[in-house]
Amino acid sequence: MVRFFAGSLLVALVLWVWSTLFYVVSPIPYYTMSETADDLAAGQALLEHFPETGTYILPGRYNSDEVRSQMRNNGPVATVYFTREGSPEASVTKILIGTFNSICIGVLIGLSMLLLNRHTTDYWSHVAIGSMFGIAYTAYPRFADIIWSDFPYGYQLMMIFSDGFSWILAVMVMAWFTRPKGAV
Repeated sequence: MVRFFAGSLLVALVLWVWSTLFYVVSPIPYYTMSETADDLAAGQALLEHFPETGTYILPGRYNSDEVRSQMRNNGPVATVYFTREGSPEASVTKILIGTFNSICIGVLIGLSMLLLNRHTTDYWSHVAIGSMFGIAYTAYPRFADIIWSDFPYGYQLMMIFSDGFSWILAVMVMAWFTRPKGAV
């Protein structure tokens, strides 16, 4: 049990280090994003057109068929995640919730690894099986967003890479901590 919870804590640490390196130190994610000509002016326009915090999809579901068809054919189409009151980058609450989330991910992966111990005790088999499930789940919503929601390809592919790599790291950690004693 100590190994299990130590693995979950290490998963949280590894995911934090990976995320910091990829999203803070590396410029790669920002190559997939566009910039406005003026963020303050764009923010002001958002405040004028979006009445409250929420997710907005253009064209909206309640527009007429004509408006939806016109916007679908000529643009613009957009999904806007909007927070009117701002959001600090690294509040204590976000850090605590994020850490708890990563520990829970470690616990869930660890439980699946313990179930795998009934069928295989090989570390690399656990990593391969866990990674395949994680990559499949990582890719599914991202490709669906490209196909059905018109999200930009580059951004979604970058997120598949980021999420998939995070998943593989977490699986590798938990597979090590949940392997049967004496197995390598």
